[in-house]
Amino acid sequence: MKRVIIIYTENKNSVQYYVRNTMERFSPISSDEKDMHRFFDFEKAAEIVYSVNSSFVQSTSSIGRKYVDESRKDTDKSFYFKWVSFNEELVHISNPYLHHVTGLPTLTAVKRHNDEYFVVDFDLLKLLEELRLIEHNSVFEKVNTYIMGGGGLLLGIVSVFLILYGGYIFLHMLFSQNAGQDMMHEIFTSIISITIGLAIYDLAKTIVKNDVLFKTFNYGNDLQSKTLSKFLTSIIIALSIESLMAVFKIALDDYSKLINAFYLVLGVTLLIIGTGVYNWFSRQNK
Repeated sequence: MKRVIIIYTENKNSVQYYVRNTMERFSPISSDEKDMHRFFDFEKAAEIVYSVNSSFVQSTSSIGRKYVDESRKDTDKSFYFKWVSFNEELVHISNPYLHHVTGLPTLTAVKRHNDEYFVVDFDLLKLLEELRLIEHNSVFEKVNTYIMGGGGLLLGIVSVFLILYGGYIFLHMLFSQNAGQDMMHEIFTSIISITIGLAIYDLAKTIVKNDVLFKTFNYGNDLQSKTLSKFLTSIIIALSIESLMAVFKIALDDYSKLINAFYLVLGVTLLIIGTGVYNWFSRQNK
């Protein structure tokens, strides 16, 4: 949404000039559904058309490209027409907003036609694409959505498996009669498995939420930074637990291998420092 609005603001005059010309060229013979539906034949960005009478009451159904919503007929539109003015232009164009039906960034254009008002809701993204102001491919978006959704689903399955596996290890250790010697190792393994599972689940949830279910057009660094930071934090926790387990095992078995545990702890420390530096630069760039 943010990216779309920025591009629209930079090219506002060109977009509004095109919308005004499109509205002025279309003059339906009547308010019948067939006559008004002809607007979709020469304007790909139009989503919904309807007519409002002189009393600011919607006189027709909301006509979509492939549907008709009769529930909006006879609704009061006077509140919206408080900001509509035809003193300077024959066509009034609203500011961009999120449409309550489609949920997409939308522009609404209103044209006075005889004693009625002809209203069209334009999909702002399609409008910018039509004017070659933004590169957007619907087929690629669908393929990308399916791939991201499938990948997110598989990551979710893997994460659930790791969480259940961690729980299985803990329960097996808890009720096993031979748990004495390897108890600490199994507890740490269980914690690591659950921690990594939760980290992968959080990553899968972010992918599905932002690239499939509630896809937005804000490609800023804020969302990516938060996702990466959360994932790295979970990995750091898992590695810290692994380091602690390695130190305990070496201390109990063979002090000569303590240097290996030191390298592991040093690696985790460097990862923590790197994550902190990354978060600091991310905040500076906002």
